[in-house]
Amino acid sequence: MILHVACLPFPSYQGTQAALAAMLGASATSGETHLLAYAEAGYELDAPYEVHRIPDFPKVRSLRSGPSWGKVGLDTRCVFEIRRLAKRLRPEAIVAHHIEAAIAALAARAAPVYYVAHTSLARELPVYFPSAPAHLVSGVAKQAEQAVCARAAGVAAVAPSLARLLGQRTHYLPVPWTVPAAPRPTRSAARNALGLADNAHICLYAGNLDPYQGWEHLIEALALLRHRDPMAQLLVATESDPAPARQRAQRTGVVDAIHVRGIDGERARELAHAAADLGWVPRRTEGGLPVKMLDAFARELPVVAMERATAALPLHNACVTVPNDDAHALAAAAHRLFVEDYAGAALRREARRYLATHHCVDAYAIAMRELLGRHAVSTYAPTRLLLDPN
Repeated sequence: MILHVACLPFPSYQGTQAALAAMLGASATSGETHLLAYAEAGYELDAPYEVHRIPDFPKVRSLRSGPSWGKVGLDTRCVFEIRRLAKRLRPEAIVAHHIEAAIAALAARAAPVYYVAHTSLARELPVYFPSAPAHLVSGVAKQAEQAVCARAAGVAAVAPSLARLLGQRTHYLPVPWTVPAAPRPTRSAARNALGLADNAHICLYAGNLDPYQGWEHLIEALALLRHRDPMAQLLVATESDPAPARQRAQRTGVVDAIHVRGIDGERARELAHAAADLGWVPRRTEGGLPVKMLDAFARELPVVAMERATAALPLHNACVTVPNDDAHALAAAAHRLFVEDYAGAALRREARRYLATHHCVDAYAIAMRELLGRHAVSTYAPTRLLLDPN
């Protein structure tokens, strides 16, 4: 039996939690799987694995990412919950997602710990403390990462760029991602449901508005794009407070061209993607996996991504890649997709092929077995690909 530990609310529609749900679902097909997470949850989940909860004190009533004192308190309690669960479940190994879970699992000394990194703490943490010297915050974070990697029985990262940052002994662990089973709404029906104009050219940003995302460049890109195409608009699908985006749009002169919609369920996510002409995927910090990009691929939405956001994945022609932090390039790529239908169709084909090859359950399970080695729960039997590459 493998015990997964994640010091975060679960489940939710945030990118990391969505990736974690996909990984746990795939792991459950290969052997008994359990998860320990925070008590807070964004929705009810009918999972093929058992979810255990860290006692909800101190109370943390937020699904947002980022540090807080309440989370530090819960992470401390996690150490004792791991020990309690380990006595009862006798796990062969603990798979710790994110550095907080890895620190707690190593402190518990209950079973061999395999660390799965979902982001680079050294690159991401400084953006949450803008008033502190970035090199000091990054240095402390890097020391913590190095200590965890040195003590863990094995280390994996959900993106090749993150594996490179963490060091040579880090495995790349692809997140499995499947095409939604439900039929897609038509564009017209989706726009009608969301109150969007049928003749608009819509770029979608589906994600949180935390500092590490680099979403600010999309506001600038929209302003540039509207000089060439007055029908260009930006749909922001998020559970974050939209005030910062609206304020920036007001200063940039495009507030009337931005539409904010909640993305608190599968139906909302489905409508947002169906209503859009393309997805914009920015990234301010290196290292993390852009789950929003995988989701756009699965929903057949052409993607324009910053190079940093592609995370060194072998994407080839699955998306349009533009230079980092370049609003002009984001706008130019979007305009091309608006006017060249064949370009979008080619991207959709390649994206589907990419998912089928690199993010199927088989690819994930093989990589997980390589990570766990002798602690793998069962002999892996290959299954059919869940996506049709053609």
